[in-house]
Amino acid sequence: MPPKTIFMKDQIIESAFEIFKEEGIDSLSVRKIALKLGSSTAPVYTCFANIEEIKKLVMEKSLAELLTYTEKEYTKDIFLNIGVGMLEFARSNKKVYRDLFVNTNEYHYILKAFNEKNLLQMRKVNQLDIFEEADLRGILEKMCIYTHGLATFLCSGMLDDDSREFLINTLNEVGGSVMAMYALRKGVFEQFMNSAFEGSC
Repeated sequence: MPPKTIFMKDQIIESAFEIFKEEGIDSLSVRKIALKLGSSTAPVYTCFANIEEIKKLVMEKSLAELLTYTEKEYTKDIFLNIGVGMLEFARSNKKVYRDLFVNTNEYHYILKAFNEKNLLQMRKVNQLDIFEEADLRGILEKMCIYTHGLATFLCSGMLDDDSREFLINTLNEVGGSVMAMYALRKGVFEQFMNSAFEGSC
């Protein structure tokens, strides 16, 4: 009798993620994963109880993948890099992006975890030291709304110019306006502008 085929959990999740990227989360099934692995469904069920467990881990892998994009250095501005990374992720993983953030709110916990990671990144930006926690969350929320809208346009091919340069300039302009508004409300506008000028030198 030939030995049973054994796959590691990571191999199964990687195969599931590849299907997710090509076809979307709703197309994910144990049968398709097994087919991609070149096996029966038995080894998959040996590692996982059901497809929902696999989907949850695939979504967590998607978050990890997204974070690798947002932590890259596209510019010298850490906060700006978050937005640019999100857009580059959307460009490269259209189906994944839509299932994460557009098609359903079932995976809203992914967005929440993503934003918490982004707050940690924002605290590394010296220019944002003048803001309190509530301010940072407000800035992030507003920029998320704008960036997700831009990403949706990007996924749908609705932007006349979808170059990275355009995306960086647009995010920089809108982000600067949002932060300036918060600084003005707090009475630290001059301090904010001074730090912005120093950062550009």
